[in-house]
Amino acid sequence: MYLVAAAVCCGLGILIRFSSGSNKMTCQLLREAIPVNDLKGLGECLENKEIKKPIVVVRGTVGSTSTVDNSCLGVFIEETASLDIEKMNAFGSVIPESKTNFLSRKEVPWYLDDGTARVYVCNYQLAEGFYDTLKKYLSKEPVITYLKTFASDGKEKLIMVTDADCWKRQKVLEIGTDLTVVGTAMRDKDGAPTIADAYRFFNGHIELDDFVNYLESGLETGGNLSLYLIALSAVLVALNMLQTDADDI
Repeated sequence: MYLVAAAVCCGLGILIRFSSGSNKMTCQLLREAIPVNDLKGLGECLENKEIKKPIVVVRGTVGSTSTVDNSCLGVFIEETASLDIEKMNAFGSVIPESKTNFLSRKEVPWYLDDGTARVYVCNYQLAEGFYDTLKKYLSKEPVITYLKTFASDGKEKLIMVTDADCWKRQKVLEIGTDLTVVGTAMRDKDGAPTIADAYRFFNGHIELDDFVNYLESGLETGGNLSLYLIALSAVLVALNMLQTDADDI
């Protein structure tokens, strides 16, 4: 019993410590980011030859010259579909089953606009926090589907189901969304300032220093907790050894 508890404590401690290490790297990256007060000033930032590929913080509203097909405001849309069905096995029992499939991912070039300039954002899909900025839509559509089941002789047969519902989920980045983006600034092939690689997204216009201070306070708490759990696991292992010795006497 002691060993199980020790393993759990040690595992949690290592997991928290690993997470704290990842957050520490994020804090370091954000501390090094150069705040750009307005997008027009991004060009001036890139004129500083002493800083190659600067990491910057920019703010603005999502805009685009076009949208994804069949969308009013979407510049990035990811769609999945889930089908909840009931199948009957060879013994006549009903078995619920859910299937989720990726349908599509569509995007068009988009930029941030703060009234002073427009800056395009590229390579953003893997950026931390990006999917948190997307609006989510859920719709139900009736479908006709064919399911495999078993006949009385044990052979498979197909049956048609007409009352199954398909849940379509959309995650959408819409024109007009206010964002704060941390990323590497570069000039594109035409010489225009862009965010060539985005690392972190935030909803709205946030003060980065306040966010980093919040993360760092959590790092200290997490570090202390991980040390406590690892120490507790060592104590539990010692108690297990003492109990084993007592049982042998």
